[in-house]
Amino acid sequence: MLGGRTADLLRSDLLRGLKSDARQSLTDLAQVRSYPSFGQIVREGERADFLYCVLNGHIRLSKSAGTTREADIRICEPGDTFGECLVAGGTSYAYSAYAAEPTDLALLELSAVRRLVEQYPSIERNIMRLTARHLLATMDCVASDRLHTAAQKVAHYLLGRCPGDGPSATFKLPYQKRVLAGKLGLAPEALSRAFASLARAGVAVKGKTIHLENLRLLSNEARDR
Repeated sequence: MLGGRTADLLRSDLLRGLKSDARQSLTDLAQVRSYPSFGQIVREGERADFLYCVLNGHIRLSKSAGTTREADIRICEPGDTFGECLVAGGTSYAYSAYAAEPTDLALLELSAVRRLVEQYPSIERNIMRLTARHLLATMDCVASDRLHTAAQKVAHYLLGRCPGDGPSATFKLPYQKRVLAGKLGLAPEALSRAFASLARAGVAVKGKTIHLENLRLLSNEARDR
């Protein structure tokens, strides 16, 4: 049962805009599970039983593509869902999922969600919007991989996180740098090299704290050449 975590689930885009009866039906299904850092939630190819919603923490989705190595394909943040594409059909997970830090998830049984979709078309519309959003994000990721260098990817990300519009900025990353590397499609060592190369544009890194001395120079680094 959700208990005091109901408000966290209600903030999810899965429930956004639903009428009270549809919202209540979904929250009644949800059960909460906690996972430690690096804990595996699902394994690629295993039987799919649940749709997941992140209540707090971050989740790494990764895919092996038939090799012994895995590549991160998406980082799920609080409010995000994964496994929603299986509501329309499918019996197994197409990726593995790991907790990047201590994380609480709401689990909704897929078979029960499929029954609710027949009863409440608004739930189906939300799931279709989520699936479309993830598809578009994947397309953006593919384009970025082909068009941008590692330093440009990092520069774009940092500029997007900047608070305000002043000439400089300081902020904290929302997760560890190894998680950021996966989000940007980089190996951890490639991320380190990218940060080092951006030092000439005034980027200073200390733990999770980022200081951007000159946003104009950083914008130049992010620009396509």
